[in-house]
Amino acid sequence: MEIGKWTSLYRRLREWKPDWSTQDWWGRTDPFEKAWGSILVQNTTWNHAARALDNMRESRFIQPEDILQGDEHRLQETVRPAGFYRAKSQAIRGLATWFIAKGHIDHDGSDQVLDLRRDLLSIRGIGPETADMILLYVLKRPSFMGDAYTRRIISRYDEETLSYEEVRQGVLLELPNVVDLQLLHALLVEMGKEHCQKRRPRCEGCPCEQSCVYYRNKQAKESGEHKDPYR
Repeated sequence: MEIGKWTSLYRRLREWKPDWSTQDWWGRTDPFEKAWGSILVQNTTWNHAARALDNMRESRFIQPEDILQGDEHRLQETVRPAGFYRAKSQAIRGLATWFIAKGHIDHDGSDQVLDLRRDLLSIRGIGPETADMILLYVLKRPSFMGDAYTRRIISRYDEETLSYEEVRQGVLLELPNVVDLQLLHALLVEMGKEHCQKRRPRCEGCPCEQSCVYYRNKQAKESGEHKDPYR
């Protein structure tokens, strides 16, 4: 049976960091911190989002009830390091309201993924990528993010230009297991940071260099440029 490209890519990434876990990537264990972090990281770096998240913890703005009972302007100041602080504080309050309405974070799979995704997308300030992050990492449902890192990597690895939804659906067809999906996403982000950077990819030492179309083309081009024209 032929192995799909996402499965192949996942195996190479697992060989690259065999002992790695999503905990190494998140650095957080509280599901609510992951939920708020999924909002705070929008249009900024994780370092800025983490600063805002640390502020939330120090200000006791982690539990949904505390967020809704707390002062809205104080919450805005708390998340200011992440940028767009008014919009993000509003989205956090909207998500907190949803969590309370749900009663608890359900991990037993009784709620349908599409229904949960539809609920999350109805919250102002939560788009597809944030909704899928919350589904995958907080609610532990099979979903995936066709984010910029993933689309850039696959465009070089397999020379395919895919949309967000094409990536999401393609990955879910091959890897339905939640833990595998979490690890694939986290490893893709790490690979994007360490090797497959936007402007100057560092191909040497990349776990996918031997099967990456971009790298093979680059090597062929460099080999051609160094040929002796008089031979």
